[in-house]
Parts: sequence; C-alpha cells; structure tokens
Amino acid sequence: MTALDSFEAFVAKVCEQLAEDERTGAVAYAALRDLPFEAGTALQFPGTSIQVISNSWLAFIDRDPMANWGHAARYLLIDCVSGAASSIDTRFPPFNSEGGLQWRVIYKAPSIPDAAVADPK
Repeated sequence: MTALDSFEAFVAKVCEQLAEDERTGAVAYAALRDLPFEAGTALQFPGTSIQVISNSWLAFIDRDPMANWGHAARYLLIDCVSGAASSIDTRFPPFNSEGGLQWRVIYKAPSIPDAAVADPK
C-alpha cells in the first residue's frame, strides 16, 4: 500500500501544500487518472515540460484565476510512496494541451467566484 492510497489522500496532500496566498486566492485542479503517472513519464504542457521522477499524482494550482493570459501558476507532483511534493512554476494552464488529460477542481478559495473557475472538459 502506498502513502497516498486514494484520490482523497492525494487531494488532502495537495491542500496541505497550498501557501497561505493560495488558500485565499487560488484554484487547484487534479489530473483525473485511475493510476499515478509512472516514473520516467514526460509531460508536456504549454510553456512547461515535466519529467516525472517517481510515481506521482499531478495537480495544477492557478494562483490568480481572475487574470487573463499568462500569470502565476504551478504544477504540483505528489510522490505516491513518500508523499513528497515537487512544485514546478508555470504561466499557462494545461487545459488546452494535447495530452488529453481531464482535470477536476479539488480546491477553490472562498474569495474566487464560480465564473473564474475553469471548466476543462
């Protein structure tokens, strides 16, 4: 059994990793998958390449969801076994990338209106 043996455990870990300004003004999304990304997987998103070093779950944190175009954001890889988090800064969301991933909101700061939340399908 892994340290993160469920999607709920992954979501809890992501929420633990949010900085105070993210808790008050960000939206977090999780890549929806049945299994974590395997070590060695290369992920390509607009403006960002991620090399997965260990089996990990992936989240995207939009630090300024009210902004247009490029703005502060980050990806968060959570290691399945250790629970360690790796943060990768970016300026663009993953929603229009070619990877075909589906994303789900897992955290929305109370100050963020529903209209500012991406509905990636």
